[in-house]
Amino acid sequence: MCCGAPGKLPYTEKKLGVELLALWGKGDLPADANVTRVTLIPFRGDRPVVAWKAGRIMLPEGDVQPGEGIDAAISRVLLEQCGVLNATWTALGHFRARATSLSKSQVPGSVSYQVLYAAEAGSLADFPADEAYERRIIPQRDLNVLLQNGYAEVRREYADALDEYLIERLKVISVT
Repeated sequence: MCCGAPGKLPYTEKKLGVELLALWGKGDLPADANVTRVTLIPFRGDRPVVAWKAGRIMLPEGDVQPGEGIDAAISRVLLEQCGVLNATWTALGHFRARATSLSKSQVPGSVSYQVLYAAEAGSLADFPADEAYERRIIPQRDLNVLLQNGYAEVRREYADALDEYLIERLKVISVT
């Protein structure tokens, strides 16, 4: 699926660095999907949990290591960068990325996926496992600013997916 939210223009192919051409999509990943990167928007209750490193706030994200499954990669990144334990997560969308002729990390023409997940923190460790990181629990408006300023290349896709997720969360809360 290549389209944006109802009433918005479709998403366009974009460059992710010089090595990848990618198109945003939603729905299930193919069974044989080569997921190379996970980006997470974790929540503790109604507040986003983000990583802080060297004076910079960021979403927890990282590469899937060789031999590591997606679930293990998500758990590792959450623990290392935010100290989040026992999380549950849901995919919000993904970039289907094709390696260009300039790619050094993938065979040119090969397809990989970079997936955005929302996560609900089950509990929090005292601090992130990687000592280079700190955890910040921020208001929703600060997450919106982070997406605008820190993720310019992908902010439309991330913001649209996050909006849909938050609306669904509110529907569940209002029903219960």
